[in-house]
Amino acid sequence: MIHEGPSNRPLMRSNVLLCYGKHHRTPTRTIINVKEIKPMGLLHMTCDNTKNALYKLQVFAHSVSAVVVSLMMYSFMGGGLFCAIVGNILLVVSTATDYWMQYRLSGSFAHQGLWRYCMSGKCYMQTDSIAYWNATRAFMILSAMSCFAGIIAGILSFAHFSTFERFNRSFAAGIMFFVSTLFVLLAMAIYTGVTVNFLGKRFGDWRFSWSYILGWVALLMTFFAGIFYMCAYRMHECRRVAGPR
Repeated sequence: MIHEGPSNRPLMRSNVLLCYGKHHRTPTRTIINVKEIKPMGLLHMTCDNTKNALYKLQVFAHSVSAVVVSLMMYSFMGGGLFCAIVGNILLVVSTATDYWMQYRLSGSFAHQGLWRYCMSGKCYMQTDSIAYWNATRAFMILSAMSCFAGIIAGILSFAHFSTFERFNRSFAAGIMFFVSTLFVLLAMAIYTGVTVNFLGKRFGDWRFSWSYILGWVALLMTFFAGIFYMCAYRMHECRRVAGPR
């Protein structure tokens, strides 16, 4: 008859854990109810893993959101800068050229701008100091200068400098573009009002020409440039507020 000695391994019987002593000559037995064992270690491990997974998911979602916001912000800035450059070129061309108005004088066609008038293929300087001409010139020049300053601020808004950290360059660029829009609007309104009410009655056959039209197109371009940069500024503020604290 073979008799097996006490074993060091626990025995499971009907939800009862039998544990034999290891260092006693006489086997000792401890009875533990398996149902009373609470897997606290496993519970803590599961909670920690869940917290880590949620934290990593939150970090990933924040990173994706930051990338999307940055792409949208730089897209607005790029579109605004393009509109501003085109608008500034149109402002310079409109101000410098001689085709704001075309009319018929003494049987021949003539055209004039803010600085010269041309007849029979010859151009002459506007020597008369007329208030509406001077005002239109001044506002067009101020508009071009404001737009150029906005372009400089818009280019600098792509870079990050520690100096003037609280000074938002995209906001400044948007303001300058809106100022440029206001100046060109005043110039076009003054010229249009005087031409329609006075010069139009003086010349029977007349019309506005392409230099005048370019002024209105430049107004739209500077306005949209300001809108784009203000949108970029709002995106920058949203990213800064939603950033990690």
